[in-house]
Amino acid sequence: MTDQSKQKTVALEPSWKNHILGYVISLLFVPLFGVGLIGLYWVYQRQKTYSYTFSDTQISSKDNKYQRNIDLVNIEQIEVQQSWLQNKLDVGNIVVHTSASEMVLRGLENPHNLKGMLDKAVAAEKERQQKKQKTKPQEPEHDPGTMERMDYLTGLWQQGLVSDEDYEKEKKHFE
Repeated sequence: MTDQSKQKTVALEPSWKNHILGYVISLLFVPLFGVGLIGLYWVYQRQKTYSYTFSDTQISSKDNKYQRNIDLVNIEQIEVQQSWLQNKLDVGNIVVHTSASEMVLRGLENPHNLKGMLDKAVAAEKERQQKKQKTKPQEPEHDPGTMERMDYLTGLWQQGLVSDEDYEKEKKHFE
């Protein structure tokens, strides 16, 4: 079983509440030669443009053209941005900051709860990465087999099968 199959993932889309003004204005314009129907379709398509996926190790943001991924260990700060209306409807934008960029997750419901869960996930992933680095086996200082070849060369020199000059010249290749 691979790590990918054990990962927990959650998929989210922007809430319809984030586009409520667009829906209301479009409904008001329906009697005007059906212009409101075009507006309703446009607002619906705009709402469905973005999708977000949260896993144990990263956040992904996907729109019609691009997908962006941010690893949780690279996240430095998470903040919630809400307008007055978004605050009343309990929707908002979550802004994820890394040292190199930022990602805006638009129109999500219960943004403060999501921020709390993301903060916990980031802390857990950073702790997991630190433990992984501590338990990681130490890399050898030399290429595999180098020490055995050096021992073999030294043995030949000690037996007198290799001259001092040749021994010193070949020894430099292993240092």
